Amino acid sequence: MLRIRVLGTLEAEDESGAVDLGGPRQRAVLALLLVARGEVVPVDRLIDDLWHGAPPPRAVGALQAYISNLRRALEPHRAPRADSTVLVSRAPGYALTLPPSGVDAWEFENLVRSTADTGRADLERALSLWRGPAFAEVAGEHWALTEIARLEELRVVARERLVAAALASGDAAGAVLDAQTLTREHPLREEGWRLLALALHRSGRQADALAALREARGRLANELGLDPGPALTELERQILTGTVPAAPAPALAAGPVDTTPAPWFLGRSEELATLTDLMADPGTPVVLLGGDAGSGKSSLLRRFRRTLHSAGWQVAVGRCPEVDGAPPAWAWVEILRALAEKVDPGTETAALAPLLSDDRSHAARPDAPSGRFLLHRAVADYIRTVREHGPLAVVLDDVHRADEDTLAILVRLAQQRSPILLILAFRPDEVDPNLENCFADLASLQPTRIRLGGLGPEDSAELIRHVAGRDPDPDTLRALADRTGGNPFYLQESARLLASEGELVATSEVPEGVRDVLRRRIARLPELTVSVLRLAAVVGRESDIDVLTRAAEIDEDAVFDALESGVIAGLLGEPRAGTVRFTHALVRDTLYSDLTRLRRSRWHARVGTALEELRPHDVAALAHHFTEALSAATARQALDHNVAAAAQAADRYAHDAEIGFLDNALRAADRLPPDAAASVDERIELLTELSRTQLAAGSGLAGSRSRRRALAHARDAGRTDLAIRVLAFVDTPTPWINRRYGEVDTAVVDQIEALLRHEQLEPAVRCRLLVTLAHEIGAEDHERTGSAVREAETLARDLDDPVLLGLVLCAVHAGTGSPTSTLGDHVIGDELLRIGDRTQLPVFTMLGHHLLAEIASGNGDIPAIEHHMGIQSELADRYQFQQAQATREMSRAMVAHLTGDLAAAERHYGRGHELMTRAGLDADSVFALAQFTLRLTEGRAGELEAVIETVDSAAPDVIADLHALALLGNGKPDRAREVRRHLRPVRRDFFHSLMMSLRGIVVAQLGDRDEAAAVHAELSPYSGQIGGGDTAAFAVGPVDTILGDLEVLLDRPEDARAHYAAARELAERCGCPAWVEAARTRVTTHPSEFQVGH
Repeated sequence: MLRIRVLGTLEAEDESGAVDLGGPRQRAVLALLLVARGEVVPVDRLIDDLWHGAPPPRAVGALQAYISNLRRALEPHRAPRADSTVLVSRAPGYALTLPPSGVDAWEFENLVRSTADTGRADLERALSLWRGPAFAEVAGEHWALTEIARLEELRVVARERLVAAALASGDAAGAVLDAQTLTREHPLREEGWRLLALALHRSGRQADALAALREARGRLANELGLDPGPALTELERQILTGTVPAAPAPALAAGPVDTTPAPWFLGRSEELATLTDLMADPGTPVVLLGGDAGSGKSSLLRRFRRTLHSAGWQVAVGRCPEVDGAPPAWAWVEILRALAEKVDPGTETAALAPLLSDDRSHAARPDAPSGRFLLHRAVADYIRTVREHGPLAVVLDDVHRADEDTLAILVRLAQQRSPILLILAFRPDEVDPNLENCFADLASLQPTRIRLGGLGPEDSAELIRHVAGRDPDPDTLRALADRTGGNPFYLQESARLLASEGELVATSEVPEGVRDVLRRRIARLPELTVSVLRLAAVVGRESDIDVLTRAAEIDEDAVFDALESGVIAGLLGEPRAGTVRFTHALVRDTLYSDLTRLRRSRWHARVGTALEELRPHDVAALAHHFTEALSAATARQALDHNVAAAAQAADRYAHDAEIGFLDNALRAADRLPPDAAASVDERIELLTELSRTQLAAGSGLAGSRSRRRALAHARDAGRTDLAIRVLAFVDTPTPWINRRYGEVDTAVVDQIEALLRHEQLEPAVRCRLLVTLAHEIGAEDHERTGSAVREAETLARDLDDPVLLGLVLCAVHAGTGSPTSTLGDHVIGDELLRIGDRTQLPVFTMLGHHLLAEIASGNGDIPAIEHHMGIQSELADRYQFQQAQATREMSRAMVAHLTGDLAAAERHYGRGHELMTRAGLDADSVFALAQFTLRLTEGRAGELEAVIETVDSAAPDVIADLHALALLGNGKPDRAREVRRHLRPVRRDFFHSLMMSLRGIVVAQLGDRDEAAAVHAELSPYSGQIGGGDTAAFAVGPVDTILGDLEVLLDRPEDARAHYAAARELAERCGCPAWVEAARTRVTTHPSEFQVGH
């Protein structure tokens, strides 16, 4: 067993005998660490103390050499690459980890602390450890003085306790001799005089006892000008009155000294109290902890986790990757795998397999929406199971980097009111739309919001003192606090710079910004160390040491030395054996950003190659590194690994991640050399999967573009079979069109028509091609679309294929606007509900309720709208149908419009615009139309004249009537007539009633009798309905108000009155005050006196 002695000459010995501790400076390193008593001594402080503030240029390297030599001396049998267990590296320096018995000074202190009342033998043993002055050979060093004085003080206390122990055992004569020695050596310590007087009294020498007390009084008065304390005064009184206790009073005990360094935490008391209070919340408390980079979010959470652990809580932590290359939903992978080690998932194991294991051999996954729901539900169910074993806190760190699936699981868990404490830490200035949507979904839970600002002046100064190991002058403290804004990480790095380079550099020479401070500190490290750290930055925030050593082009020991330098410099930490992690994302970012693009690419390739050998199943990381290293030489690896990563993402229903990997695979395919080019089958397979995933994610326009790219490849290759595969794959119906309104890709249409002329097509394939054709043409060719969907419906019903029939019925509605099927007048919404039940595919159930909500919206039946919309909304959220979530917001806006709450309608349209933008739909045009309907109700359509003129539409004729209404609102009738010169008939699709209503308003206001009759005839079937209501997204008021205005124009006053009465009834039922007033005014005004448009 290793034993070090410092109570005298510095010596060490183990089972083999004396240990050679080297020369004076190396011995001083050991002494410095011993003085720290197990606490970490920063490298900067070691260097400063060893070289008395004037270190040589290579001081860091010299210190590392001393450390290496001492480790070999103190642990001669340690295996190569094994971690040191005696002299350990801990940021920002080194520490000794020996038991109290391993150092004589520590053993001495332990014995004294454990014998406060009795134990004469132990005290004698403790004092026998002293062989001379403590730290004798470094007694002149300023850094040793405090520890030497402390040990000497404890030694005196031990001697005083030994006198008291002698008295307690009845050895008064021996106690007199020891007490006399104490008073000679320490004449101003009252305890020695008290013990001497008491020992003399117990020896029967009462006069000598009083004389000793008088001498003590004289010494204190002459040398210090003080009177004796209460203990001496009371003893003198007891001797004079004969009331001295039979047993001597115990000596004053020296307080115990804890040699284990406590974790250091500064400030944030209010924030910590807020978090602690939430531990008593029985519900699902949610905390949104925001703070800039380096503000101390992670430190606060670590401190709070200790509070939770001490209270018996279970704590699970998931970190959203701060760099690319992690698998999707990684934060939940970390959380669930950690929890599964303690609580068996049991029956949920199979459902959780995509997150608990990287093995893709588990059972085939269900369809995307159902599978995603089942996976997320399994997470929630398992979390409830874990909660049964004790209170649970789930911490998600760096959620500003969370992928879509991580947030989806989080929202589901929170909205199910699972009884857990949820804490989300994020950077407010890096919140993206996905996280904003997540916060909006969590708003109903009234989360507790904590924003970490900078530390105050006092805490800032204390942090600087602690890290720098010195007490700078007030001006320096104030300058650093002002420069850093109290940001803890920035303060810490500035304090380290202060410790190593002094006040002048720390306050004046370094440019503003924490990255520049980091660069200054990094520059002080050996070049080899910096290179290895940069390689670690290429790997990511956290690195497997085996991967680093394999990727590095230097000796393995050199890599370890470099990593250790990073640890002691405070740039790296060691979260577990075999792994290093940058202490802050800013450290990694700074090192990575300073690499040239050429070097990054080369090093990513080296890391990727190392991963292929060591961690071949880490497909996401492999995909990331080979994508970053993309070249003709690495393209095949990049393609294959991205395809594998996309498959893993598909297993986890992480559509956004899968899309990213497939995009990367296609990029890699483009970089393959000519002699190894991707086959047309491979490209089309990638593009078809990409299109399918984009549609499943709600990105309809992007999905259509990907399909067109696949078609182009099939066409160029002359592969009819591949073209059919691309065009017939559609299996994800959506509530909104997946192309720009009014746009037709004639090349795609021609290709479909050509394929349909093939006589050998199977009925199911032909049916799917007809569905695709109907979606491509839409209402641009009403007759062709109608014939396509009629034939398709016939085929689907003959095949008795419910999925095919569901796809056909969705195409019927999208292409023709009809609420009923082409055969038998079945209500499409009702039939889709039946298909959803039969196939257990929730997308058909959701769309069925959506179409029934459209019918109810047209009729102004608000209870029915809310019923169907409520079910649609629940399904959209449960299965994460993004496009349906967007249209849900549009429907909510329309209902608010119907009831007259125009402010709420504005809010919902704004939210719908955000979601449509995310889904890749024509969001701006849709939002402009929504805004126009509101302004029309408010009588402010003219305000949007400039907006309408800038709308980029593939159907400019649709914009013409809106433009004309805006011009009329601004008193420009001639210009309004001009913009309507090239009109075409309104398309007979789901926009028909909306566009016909707008056209009717324009015609009535322009007073165009010739056009009025035709418009009236086409608009009349919508009598009794809300204009545009059957879109379940827009509304322009009762159609009968418009029909009445047209009747006035056509000199049919009685018909006008009937329409106005119907309009008033519908408007009053809905509740929109503007519509009610418009109808009431018309009803009470004689048609001959009424001016249309007012």
